[in-house]
Amino acid sequence: MAIRLSKTGQRTAALLILLGIIGVVFSATVLPVLLTSANYRESIDDLDFRMQKYRKIASMKEPLKRQVGRLQSQHMAREDLLSGESTAITGANLQELFKQRVRQSGGRLQSTQILPESYQGSLERIAIKAHFTGSIEVLQKTLYNIEHKKPLLFVDDIEIRSRSTRRRNRRTKTKPTETLTVTMEVAGFRRSGVHVW
Repeated sequence: MAIRLSKTGQRTAALLILLGIIGVVFSATVLPVLLTSANYRESIDDLDFRMQKYRKIASMKEPLKRQVGRLQSQHMAREDLLSGESTAITGANLQELFKQRVRQSGGRLQSTQILPESYQGSLERIAIKAHFTGSIEVLQKTLYNIEHKKPLLFVDDIEIRSRSTRRRNRRTKTKPTETLTVTMEVAGFRRSGVHVW
């Protein structure tokens, strides 16, 4: 059964249908864009806040580095530092000092190489790369001598390789022994007139 509407009713129905279509199109197209845009604005504001916070933290890096350098140089007494009037002399002194400590421990020094210097505040870091051989006890004594004697030395990198050999003894037929080949980077500091921040 068909319902007949007056012209005003037809116009009203057409207007309602048109408003419904516009509402559906708006919900399907414009509304998601507006919601996404609001989410992006919120994310941008959050990221902007974080960026300002990180910039503030980053701006504190250099003053803190200078302060750490000053504190390090104040805490290290004269006997804690390497001796030498120049970087080359100090490097040679470090090589000789390390050679003595390895020999005192019963090891055999194979080679040493001076590494490029670097600066930490008013201190100059002098480092060598050393290769030596010995037993586990030799390695323990060497590390002990590095850690507990003056001047202060620091082991930054260490690589240990083990090799088993058999030794003949008159009383016993053969006795297995383990020889270590050790490569380590050893560093010390000397007071420098150069300030690099």
